[in-house]
Amino acid sequence: MSAGLPADLLRLHPVTADADRALAAHVADVVGVQPDEIRVGRHCPACGAVSHGRPWARVVGTADGGAETPGGADGGAGTRGRADGRATAGRGAATSTRPVLGVSLSRSGPHLLTAVRVGGGIGVDLEEAAAVDRGWDPSLVLHPAEVGQDRTAEDRARLWAGKEAVLKLLGTGLRTPMPEVRLAEHDLREAEAPDGFVILVALSQS
Repeated sequence: MSAGLPADLLRLHPVTADADRALAAHVADVVGVQPDEIRVGRHCPACGAVSHGRPWARVVGTADGGAETPGGADGGAGTRGRADGRATAGRGAATSTRPVLGVSLSRSGPHLLTAVRVGGGIGVDLEEAAAVDRGWDPSLVLHPAEVGQDRTAEDRARLWAGKEAVLKLLGTGLRTPMPEVRLAEHDLREAEAPDGFVILVALSQS
């Protein structure tokens, strides 16, 4: 899995940073607006709560004028009044068609990771290899076709992070058992990560 990702897709922050502010600033930089023009929030597709769940982001005043239609824990696509979970983004959106805006979050160790994608949905996961290794149980993670792929601690971390990223992209979170997900069936990329960590990014079709 090679990256091939835009340079502005991912951004690392201290884990103590306010996640909403960090995400809003990242979205603003990518879209080309001021941070105060961005609204972010959460929505849990399981219980409907807005205090936790999948993050969404939108640009104030974008085209349709409807209420936000929310984008699992830390993952998924930003939204703006679209039943399919897609968002319009950028200046002048009220008079022009804008691309889909996808956002995702992940935390591990001292790091907070934000992801912003213009042009499609995204799910991202950051994991510390040693932490994954300590709790590894292949029966809880591996698809039958993936048995034997978890030879090293780094392999195990990549497998776990890949599953998390895909589940965030799909919007189901851990309500979908990891063994039901086969990573080879998804567009999954590995990104550069801090020492001892792995970052996996799942992308929807644009």
